[in-house]
Amino acid sequence: MNWKMSAAVVLVMIVGVPVTAAEPVQHSGDDVRAVFAVKCAGCHGADLAKPKGRFGYVLDLRRVAGNPEMVIPSRPTESELWVLVQRDEMPPADSPYGPLTPEQKDVVRAWIADGAPDASSTAPDTMPATLSESIPPIILERTHLPSAERLFRWVGKFHLLLLHFPIALVLVAAFGEARAIWQRNPIPSEAVRYCLWLGAMAAIPTAILGWLFATAGNGAGSPQLLMAHRWLGTTAAVWLVVTAVGAQRDAYFGTRSLGVRFLLAFGVLLTMLTAHLGGLLDRGADFFDF
Repeated sequence: MNWKMSAAVVLVMIVGVPVTAAEPVQHSGDDVRAVFAVKCAGCHGADLAKPKGRFGYVLDLRRVAGNPEMVIPSRPTESELWVLVQRDEMPPADSPYGPLTPEQKDVVRAWIADGAPDASSTAPDTMPATLSESIPPIILERTHLPSAERLFRWVGKFHLLLLHFPIALVLVAAFGEARAIWQRNPIPSEAVRYCLWLGAMAAIPTAILGWLFATAGNGAGSPQLLMAHRWLGTTAAVWLVVTAVGAQRDAYFGTRSLGVRFLLAFGVLLTMLTAHLGGLLDRGADFFDF
């Protein structure tokens, strides 16, 4: 009877012990995709005709992680995405979906620290049909910017209109100076000096408006390219002012100096490179594909 008693005890133990389901494994890819879907996809979703900053793949984690300008897997502090999130630059202050909470920021940082994995196969492939439905109304009301800041962001849009003037004026000045060199004319041209001064005066507000334009999230998809465009544009604006002052000095002495010609030539290179980077930010590298 002992073996029967033992068997009965074992059977009771097996049947009586409750079987607990395994807890689901937390997946940082799923977590960060959920955050991006609610907070970022409204401006950077794949379904948008014109996503902000030409960055329209925020829910494609594999593509985001593969962009070294945004994410360096396992290195949050070296990843531009985390830097922007940490500084509260992304989402921007005027985002209708509100800022990231400290917990959501931790999710982004943990995802990068984990190696920026893709979302699991069980994660939904689509974002909420109407993202605003998942945002409490109080958030939408709280994200309205003060009038002054909203004005600055609106004025920044004029960067796209004003930028054509310094580019054109500097090119015309360079063409006029090249013509003087070809004709071996040492006398400074009034037309060149006039174009240089107009170009320099237009370049300064163009650079300032460019910085304001970027604060609204424009160029967010290529942060390193945006940084290069910003600083090259600022350098070009200052360089053109120095060139215009040099041209004014030459006009006073009545002869063209080699230094001003060098300043003008290098200023043209800076201006064209800045314009090229701006075109890449706005239209992408494939704009002229045939």
